[in-house]
Amino acid sequence: MNDSWETFAAALLDESQSLANLNAAAIALTQILPAGDPAQIIAADRAVDAARRAHQGASARRRGIQARGFGAMTLQQVCRHAPVQMAAHIDQRFSEIAFGSISLGITVANNKALIVAGLERLLAITAKLQESVSDRSGVYKRRGFVAPPSGSVLVSSKA
Repeated sequence: MNDSWETFAAALLDESQSLANLNAAAIALTQILPAGDPAQIIAADRAVDAARRAHQGASARRRGIQARGFGAMTLQQVCRHAPVQMAAHIDQRFSEIAFGSISLGITVANNKALIVAGLERLLAITAKLQESVSDRSGVYKRRGFVAPPSGSVLVSSKA
């Protein structure tokens, strides 16, 4: 392969752009999750997955060029060795990747929290529905009054 600083800079640009696209897709998912529309959530999840795969490919290309030229050096160390005429451009791309990674981590953590909160709401609603069915006054079953549920309808062995 003919690796050069120009090739490395182009790979950094591709990685930076793909990371920005991944961030945009993750933020779109964050905005769609509270609405709870399954079709929109599935479409947004597919967009995130496609952006993730594109970013992984761009990152792998850049890491390949970096490993062939600099071995085990970190991206920051490689960027410090850039030629003077390209240093500002490469430092800018490094900053975009660093801050984009941090931003993506925050967005992913937020999305996970939204999903967990939605599941907790679902469990609370299910528990209330079970209570309303079994705690009615006068509801008598063959063997006596039905005790309040202690588990989910989906996982209870008593259901």
